[in-house]
Amino acid sequence: MDKKHKKKLKRAAKKKKDKAQSKQQQEHVKKQMNMFDRLPESCDACGKKFPKTREAHMSWRVTVRNKEQTVSLFCPDCTNKTKEFLENNNEV
Repeated sequence: MDKKHKKKLKRAAKKKKDKAQSKQQQEHVKKQMNMFDRLPESCDACGKKFPKTREAHMSWRVTVRNKEQTVSLFCPDCTNKTKEFLENNNEV
């Protein structure tokens, strides 16, 4: 086996590995996008309706649990209350 043949085999193996990795990433993104239709229309903690604005999309928190196939939505107020509660419990 000469150098050219080794190089060709190495290149083919790398291409096959990259292709498999790309396919795996595409599957992951596809699964995440399928979970998007499960997004609730209101906050799971207080029930405040989710406004369909850019600002709301940037400030509201979404949690996804893949094993349970659940998507939760939390408003900024509930998120801040939770953070404050956790900080107060850590001090005691």
